[in-house]
Amino acid sequence: MKNFIVLFVFCISLFSFGQKIKEDKDQILLDGTAIAKVEKDKTGTQFTYTSLSNPSVGIIANLKTYKIDAQNSKSWLVVTTLDGSRKSEVNFELMSFTLNYKKAVAELLAKKYNLFTANGIDNLDAFFSEDRPSISGEMDKLKDAGKADEKELATLNYQIHSTEKLVFSGEVPEDAFTSKYNDAERKEFMSKVVAKYNVAMVQNSSPYPVLNIEISSLSGRVLVKAVDRGGKLVVALTQSGKTFTYTPSVVYTTRSTTAETERLVKELVDKSYLNGQKYMTLSEAEVLLDAKKADSATKLEEAKLNSSNIYDKKGYAIDQKGEKLEGQLSIDFEKVGPKSSNGMVDLDSAGDGKAVKVVAKNEKGNLRTYNYKAKENVLFSILNDDNTETKFRALLVKLESTAPRDNSSLDLGALAGASLASASWKFFKEVQYTDKMSIYEDLPSKTYVIKIPTQEKGFQILVKKGKEDKFLNKLKEYVGDSIASSDLEKIDFSNLEGLKNLTDLYSNFK
Repeated sequence: MKNFIVLFVFCISLFSFGQKIKEDKDQILLDGTAIAKVEKDKTGTQFTYTSLSNPSVGIIANLKTYKIDAQNSKSWLVVTTLDGSRKSEVNFELMSFTLNYKKAVAELLAKKYNLFTANGIDNLDAFFSEDRPSISGEMDKLKDAGKADEKELATLNYQIHSTEKLVFSGEVPEDAFTSKYNDAERKEFMSKVVAKYNVAMVQNSSPYPVLNIEISSLSGRVLVKAVDRGGKLVVALTQSGKTFTYTPSVVYTTRSTTAETERLVKELVDKSYLNGQKYMTLSEAEVLLDAKKADSATKLEEAKLNSSNIYDKKGYAIDQKGEKLEGQLSIDFEKVGPKSSNGMVDLDSAGDGKAVKVVAKNEKGNLRTYNYKAKENVLFSILNDDNTETKFRALLVKLESTAPRDNSSLDLGALAGASLASASWKFFKEVQYTDKMSIYEDLPSKTYVIKIPTQEKGFQILVKKGKEDKFLNKLKEYVGDSIASSDLEKIDFSNLEGLKNLTDLYSNFK
């Protein structure tokens, strides 16, 4: 008897599956006969079915959909009785091809769950008595996980290809260090980049180019490497050795736009971050940048203190007309800042002692800046703490290079036979002034210059090893017949006392 009942139910199910379901004028038709009424709400996803033979018997079916990612989504039905006292959830499946949701839902409920029969809405007890898992609950867990991921990604807080504060950026353009960009723009750009990426179609053993993406630190260490495999990206996190696979939402080709490339990279960074690859966040980058700036500022202040430059010192300047201006004086005798990337001294850099700045009050009592150039034959003086003065005079001198004070890599041997200098006007510290011969110091090079009124230019005291005779010949030419060669040869030109002996000899002869 039991076997007969099972066979009977099985036959009923087969019969039901063979029946044709149709939706027409808000009615559900079974093999052409109307059996139930259907109402659709404004959203188009909730359907109320009631039996035509007994309108008090019916069900409500809500079609739910959750988008998991760009390629995947989940749809299911939440089925309840009219009074909401019983509920069950089932996966939404298409039993035949149709674009009509009312028909698709009715087909599923009729053919798979036998809820629609010739009697109308039927077999409700059997349907609701079956214990089914809550699909909505499962999707809520996915949503909560997604929200947690979004919150975690929000802490990463980065952008791709933007001129604002970046954590990630693409490869530096080939023309980045040309005249198209100034120094400030280049420094600002590079200071905001903490990682780089490279997207390319690489042709290795495969006859076709394969999408290859690498995200690396500025030091060049690869953090993330992704390779296309049949439309999916196989991703390796090189630091942890972890791998994972996902289908990108962007189909990348050699004709992809910059925006598409950025979306591709951003998605890869998101996925790799959630899989364990930790990046420097924007807030962390800003802390690091602030620390670097503070360190640079400290080093700059130290460099200023150790330099020969003058910053905001009380004093005065006298122009070639004899007019005197008192105020705060500043002058750069040498460039203060980092050396170039190759470690060479920048001989043509700013800070050459050719101009002095004076901040003083004008006739209206307002502070303004006055600039005096050395070639205008200006004299200026700095007031020292002990009320003495240190004077500086503008001279026309041909200065030759000396070894830098920090012993950076200037090849003096290569420069030995040639002079990189040409005569130019600049300010020199006055050491000893007489109407016959005066001594001045070039502060950056720590070399001395002598000047006699009958000569237009000053003469630099710089004796190079192996070039002593050449130096003496030039000095003899500069001072004329006033000092015998034998006397010049006895002078020690390596110190200030020797130069004072030179000026004494010259003054006594005259």
